[in-house]
Amino acid sequence: MSIENYSYLKELAMGGLRLDQRGPFQRRKITLRTKVSNHADGSAYVELGETKVIAGVKVLPGEPYPDRPDEGSLNVNFEASELSSNYPADRIIYSVEVGRVTDRAIRESKFIDMKKLCITPGSKVLFVFIDIYAINNGGNLLDAANIAALAAILDANYKVEGKEETFKLPFNLDNMPISSTFVKIGDAIFLDANSLEENISDARLSIGVSRGINSMQKGGTGYFKEEEIERCVDEAFRYKEEIKDMLIGKTER
Repeated sequence: MSIENYSYLKELAMGGLRLDQRGPFQRRKITLRTKVSNHADGSAYVELGETKVIAGVKVLPGEPYPDRPDEGSLNVNFEASELSSNYPADRIIYSVEVGRVTDRAIRESKFIDMKKLCITPGSKVLFVFIDIYAINNGGNLLDAANIAALAAILDANYKVEGKEETFKLPFNLDNMPISSTFVKIGDAIFLDANSLEENISDARLSIGVSRGINSMQKGGTGYFKEEEIERCVDEAFRYKEEIKDMLIGKTER
């Protein structure tokens, strides 16, 4: 990005304006499709503006962890190749961050009842593996990954050895964790930053909410004031039902 373009975008943002003419707390258009993989138990493709990600869920049996003998387990992995445009310089570290934040929101919300994934206590449980891949980074991979992971979970149908029928994952819709990510540029705060806004931002705050706050992740060298965090939390809860309803509507049989 040239110095002239950087200065123009910074000045625009600090005035509370966005190049794509969205309001400060207005999301980009979300496009969602499910059943995009023939080999996953559940899958989803998400476009959030120019950001494009795909997620797949696989449910496999295994031995439980010693400290949780009657619970299944969750594992979320996020990856992006160098083909993803405008990717942060240290893409490996950022990939780990996106995966961990997505995992944390789902895990801490109790969206999936891990005890119901137990087949034989102390011997056999089910593991839920979620793989998310960035196809194009147009900004805000955190929210795109969250939406894709949730959609793939809702879409999943898996089989258990020795049984003919298929099963849905034991999720609780009331606990569905919705991610909202904000950036701060100067004194201005924006929801769902595109890649240009991310590149000039001072700080980033991602909030996962369901019944309460399930996760928070701060990025960047800048900071958020207490009242700014409270505003972001309010906006996250305000958008929760809208995204939740969209996900349920798109994944209903």
